[in-house]
Amino acid sequence: MTALIGLLGVVIGILLGKGLDRLLDLRRRRDRQIDMVFALHAEIAAGLGAVEEQTETSQAAYLVEDEWPFGPSDRTDFVFEGLKADLTVLPQEVIHPVVRYYRLALQSNLMIDHIEHEGYARQPPAARKRYAINLIALLNTQKMAADAALLALELRMKEWGLASPQRGRGPSDERLDGSAHGSTPQG
Repeated sequence: MTALIGLLGVVIGILLGKGLDRLLDLRRRRDRQIDMVFALHAEIAAGLGAVEEQTETSQAAYLVEDEWPFGPSDRTDFVFEGLKADLTVLPQEVIHPVVRYYRLALQSNLMIDHIEHEGYARQPPAARKRYAINLIALLNTQKMAADAALLALELRMKEWGLASPQRGRGPSDERLDGSAHGSTPQG
């Protein structure tokens, strides 16, 4: 009988140990999800700010009329780059809007890169203008995708009982030094 009680104690100990390990794993996964949701929110909000600047009327007109990009493509999405190999870290409901945003960001980066390619310069002016208009349209779609991704992330934060960071963009470096298209360094 003592052996049976001892065996039962061992079995219960093993089950409790496994249960505690599982609870700790779930807690670590949730903590990682929270960290990634906040990091993605910051990265997408920064990307949205840049796209909002690029699609402002004066910036878009500069691209269409002068056929010159607003600046180099933005390849600074290190948070998403680190997650791409294992998106299962993210809560399921945010994966689609987040991936859609980054896919559109990649497409707009490729289009901006093409503007600086010599093949683009050899195109007739009407083709370059049409390309620039299509790029602006893609950036506007990217802007909507950023809003959708941020909303999905914010809803998840709210479900966790956490406050989401404020959205908003600060001035870019381009604006601070007065080098924005259509302005001079003096103002």
